[in-house]
Amino acid sequence: MDMTRRGVATVLAAASAFPGLAAAQASPAPAEASPQTRLFLERRYLPVWRAIQAAPQDPGLQQMASFLGDEATALASAGLGPAGDPPLPADATAQDALAAIVEAARDRRVVVLNEAHVASRHRGFLARVLRALRPLGFDVLAAEDFLNSREPGAPTVRSYRAGAALDPSLGFYLHDPVYAEAVREAAGLGYRLASYEQREDQRVSGEDKLAAMARRETAEADNFIADVLAPNPGSRVLVHCGYSHLRKTPDHRGTTWFAARLEEKSGIDPLCVSQAYTGSFGPHGADPPMTTAVLERFRPTDSIVVRGANGWLGAEPAGADLAVFHPPLADVAGRPGWLAADHERRRVEVAAPRPRTATVLLQAVHAVDSDQAIPADQLVLAPEAASAVLFLRPGVYRLRLETETGLVPLRTLTV
Repeated sequence: MDMTRRGVATVLAAASAFPGLAAAQASPAPAEASPQTRLFLERRYLPVWRAIQAAPQDPGLQQMASFLGDEATALASAGLGPAGDPPLPADATAQDALAAIVEAARDRRVVVLNEAHVASRHRGFLARVLRALRPLGFDVLAAEDFLNSREPGAPTVRSYRAGAALDPSLGFYLHDPVYAEAVREAAGLGYRLASYEQREDQRVSGEDKLAAMARRETAEADNFIADVLAPNPGSRVLVHCGYSHLRKTPDHRGTTWFAARLEEKSGIDPLCVSQAYTGSFGPHGADPPMTTAVLERFRPTDSIVVRGANGWLGAEPAGADLAVFHPPLADVAGRPGWLAADHERRRVEVAAPRPRTATVLLQAVHAVDSDQAIPADQLVLAPEAASAVLFLRPGVYRLRLETETGLVPLRTLTV
């Protein structure tokens, strides 16, 4: 769990214990509240943007920059870890990533896909995996991010249905519009949503870091077996998590993570697919050496996996079965190229209201959602901008501006 999620842990707990905080008419956060608290309680992204401008190297704010499409800030240090990858084998061959995942998943009940929390693109790839696995009978999406509480009246993803308003209090990373759209699309495809994260009543205060990590991984595995697998005996499950939770082997410290504990406790061998460490953060961030070598050799136009004589590249260091490499796609109309390449989204050009003297956010919100909603897409609009491009799935939306003083409605849009 990263710094930003820890920073809002008390807010999540409050929303769980007092559902009124998470309702559409949530009370305003105190004026001195942190940007992440204001985002969680008020769905106010502009304070986050201002905080990022003031401290672009703050690790917690870097990942929140991904919620605003600011990949240069979000990915500034994402791929700069220690070198140590082996040379790219001369006999390495590339395959389409989705096709390889589908083939490997044919005889698996559980598939685990991870992400780097700073990379909105990784959450966009989740949507593509959801689409690819649905014809195989995968029908449950379980996510580490989903709020898991037994408090009476607490919101739960289990009650979410396609076409309904999506409660933003269900998960911190849901405040990334790309992730929220993936979850909405999952429900539309027929997936049921499930949570398995460690609950507050499963924590022990005062433990050292390694003991707390072990307790969390054990709780996640236990919860997954009891709350995801047991109630859905005939289902196949796609799991979405961060970083090392998908590891099937211990890390360098000897820590055993969620996927390994799940296999040990249930006997189920999950297919684990890593994105977090191969990264593929271009064109706005640096990539690890192995990823750079792969992309330079194969020059893919879509996501790939790469096989050498000794197995799938990038998988073993991540403790995974497969590792995905994403191509660096050039921006389109100032928006991420990978977002523009999503065939489920349509390009929509919007005239920007003028005159303006300050930076605002242009947002498209699903018509069924309240004003305190996670946008389906949004971007930062500089004062001089005359128009902007959104990428939206078919549907009905309300266009609006988030300004310093509040929300300014523009018009309804049907895509």
